[in-house]
Amino acid sequence: MPAQPTEQLNDRWIRISGITFLVLLAIYAYKAYENLFSLETGKLLLESIIISSLTWELDRWIIIRFRHKYPLLHQVRTRLCWVIPLCWLVNVTIDCGGMLLNNAIEFRKHYPKAAFLGAIQGSLILAFLITGIQEAVYYFSRLLQAERETEQLKKENLQTQLDSLKQQVNPHFLFNSLNTLSYLISEDAEKAEEFLDEMCKVYRYLLRNNENELTNLGTELQFIRSYFHLLKTRYGDSLHLNLAVEPSDEQRLLPSLTLQLLVENAVKHNVIHKDHPLTVHISTRADGQLTVKNNLQKKVQKVASNQVGLSNIASKFSLLKQPAIKVQQTETEFLVTIPLIQPSH
Repeated sequence: MPAQPTEQLNDRWIRISGITFLVLLAIYAYKAYENLFSLETGKLLLESIIISSLTWELDRWIIIRFRHKYPLLHQVRTRLCWVIPLCWLVNVTIDCGGMLLNNAIEFRKHYPKAAFLGAIQGSLILAFLITGIQEAVYYFSRLLQAERETEQLKKENLQTQLDSLKQQVNPHFLFNSLNTLSYLISEDAEKAEEFLDEMCKVYRYLLRNNENELTNLGTELQFIRSYFHLLKTRYGDSLHLNLAVEPSDEQRLLPSLTLQLLVENAVKHNVIHKDHPLTVHISTRADGQLTVKNNLQKKVQKVASNQVGLSNIASKFSLLKQPAIKVQQTETEFLVTIPLIQPSH
């Protein structure tokens, strides 16, 4: 049986402890400790357990319902403005209802009118107490969850960097790049210098990528131009890149190396030939989404894949609490839609 989340275990013990505290409070208020083993004390104990359990559980149910409706930490004030009055009303109803039932069936001593008036004040105190404890536990669990997700995101970023470096700094890639550079040096020194400059930019970006979890789209596009320059030198007119990005979108954010992973995915899994050129389109939409698509011409022979690319990107957006990426494939094209993140000011 899988272990329950820590938040559930903490909440369970908070509920048990809270109900126990309310029962002990009732015993103290009615001085039942003076005669612990009497029938009257036993009846009070039973009544207190029922009333306290109903009060705590119904208040908790209300809190959870409004927590689902207003889940964010900055919505605490709105949530409490609804929760506390409702919990107060429920608590008054339970307390007064219990006393009325007791008086009707004469289960134990008759409750006077003053007890009903006192229930109004006592129920408000309980509403604040239960809500405060439940909110404190919720806030603490959210902080722990955020810390865990931050650590996981860092691991995902490190894994992305490692996989990208493995892909780029492998002997095959270096051999091709250095071979291309060697050829250009003897044939066209100017192009060789340009190729070397772009190659340095690619490696510099890859090696410095661990500084930030997010980068702006403009920076990613600068990198992808350098990265594509290396690919273009190798594949020539068999490979094309089209960019249609609004300048206003270049300050929006996305996880680092997202575009590189998508371009790499397209190059890795599709035929690239002068008779069947591969074209990658990167564009932004009016709704703040980024699309990366390519014409689909899958290689006949399956390419070994560790499934890092798309799953890695999807995992990052999930950890960042962003909408899920969308992957679409038709007979002629492969398209990935990514939500761009609005920078906070």
